[in-house]
Amino acid sequence: MMLLKLLFIVWLLSMVSCTSPPVVELQPETVGLIRANVAQNPPLNVSVIVFSRGVSDGGKAFGEKVFSPVRSAEADYLPFALRETLVESGHWGAVRVVPEQDPTAEVLVTAEIVLSNGVELKLHVRVSDSTGRVWVDQEYTDSAIDHGYDFDIKNLVEPFQDIFNKISNDMYVVRSGLGEMELAQILDTAMLRYAIALSPKAFAGHLAETSSGVSQVTGLPARDDAIYARAKKIRESEYTYIDTVDEQFENFHKKMQLAYAYWRRYSFELIEYSKKIEQAGSLRARSQKGSWTSMEKVYRTYRESKMNEDSLREMAASFDAEISPTVTELEGTVVRLNGSLRAQYIEWRRLLREIYAAERES
Repeated sequence: MMLLKLLFIVWLLSMVSCTSPPVVELQPETVGLIRANVAQNPPLNVSVIVFSRGVSDGGKAFGEKVFSPVRSAEADYLPFALRETLVESGHWGAVRVVPEQDPTAEVLVTAEIVLSNGVELKLHVRVSDSTGRVWVDQEYTDSAIDHGYDFDIKNLVEPFQDIFNKISNDMYVVRSGLGEMELAQILDTAMLRYAIALSPKAFAGHLAETSSGVSQVTGLPARDDAIYARAKKIRESEYTYIDTVDEQFENFHKKMQLAYAYWRRYSFELIEYSKKIEQAGSLRARSQKGSWTSMEKVYRTYRESKMNEDSLREMAASFDAEISPTVTELEGTVVRLNGSLRAQYIEWRRLLREIYAAERES
């Protein structure tokens, strides 16, 4: 019964291919990564938020539904690939993947997975700084080529590396065009936003918003302001914790890398076979032998794709479940955080606010 269902899916794929408009071949253009010759000062820290999965299954065409189960895994996997590229460029300070929005980040990167099927990757990326100034807000598309899937398991190649290089390069172009005053505003605003999150009454008056929605520093706390100095110290504690969170995403990336590479290769082959079926003409125009041979190839590839898809789905489902408790030190006290990374992240910030509030009251 399962075999009949799979054959029906393969036949349906073929029919969709035959009735769809002519396929426009995308010509991928290699994009080199702009690397820093000299470290830029001051180095801005970057927070890459876990990607949005994009449109729900209900709004997708049949061909896209085939690949939807791996979106959860991709949402955690792809941000780390971008993070690695940003680190490699050498233009930034600390680059971290975080599970939740961080309004106190110096540079914030968010992205939505618009399309991912093994042949094409499309991301809608938005990059902004702490002042609210938008650096990038656009879609990036990359098409895989055959050699991107002829991989050695000991030396896996990212078939969509160009898309991450392009994002990194665009961020660099904006960063290199900023003057000293603008960079100072970004750093000061980020720190003030963090202090405001801890104590709104004490620091809200130091930031104002322009008519365009960009924040401006109206004045900094005094150098000897003990409350502000305390906020800075607590922020350093949070950086230490976020580094631990980032390591969890790195471990997931390594664990998923091989299965994801295989899934993308089989998905690539499945779509390529569908294109060949379309180019061969309608099912009736083909010989029975040729038609069956093509169907067999598509079926075998579909079966392999489903096996890797199931593996990725299991990894995504178990990612939060397998996250080990985070044990860290906070103000001389050992803190143990449980649950998903998102839950741990929220709990950590709650603890920081409680400690800060308690100190101010004492």
